[in-house]
Amino acid sequence: MDARTTGRFIALKRKTLGLTQEQLASELGITGKAVSKWETGRCLPDGSIMEPLCERLHVTLNELLSGRDIESGRENAMSEETVRQALNAVEQLQREKRMLVGLLIIMLGFVTLTIGQTLPDSSTSEVMDFLSGFLVGMSIVEMLVGIFVTIRNLVNPK
Repeated sequence: MDARTTGRFIALKRKTLGLTQEQLASELGITGKAVSKWETGRCLPDGSIMEPLCERLHVTLNELLSGRDIESGRENAMSEETVRQALNAVEQLQREKRMLVGLLIIMLGFVTLTIGQTLPDSSTSEVMDFLSGFLVGMSIVEMLVGIFVTIRNLVNPK
């Protein structure tokens, strides 16, 4: 899988269908710059956009990723299913990563809260009191952000 080869293939199929980069982007709900980046080989389409892109260009995932037309048959169907499974696995890993990031942010909030609450015991200076209050405030923000990220991932997993 080569980004430049795939990009040239996307451009060829798009032009064959008489579409501009902006038209294709609009149909897929993305920017024209994203399509341009694909076609110049600077990046590959996101896994979540590959199936709609394939449908619009009238190609299979296997053809898209290999950057060439492939003859139909049993072998092609098996390859297509394998690619779909791989994309689903990647999407699942991305969801799990977002969930883990949210939980880590919440844990960081608890650590910051613990540090903020232990500071006033060690000294009674105004600077330490300020630092303690600041850390407690930061911990609340961290926990809220972590909760937001985690809930957003649960509600909208894509």
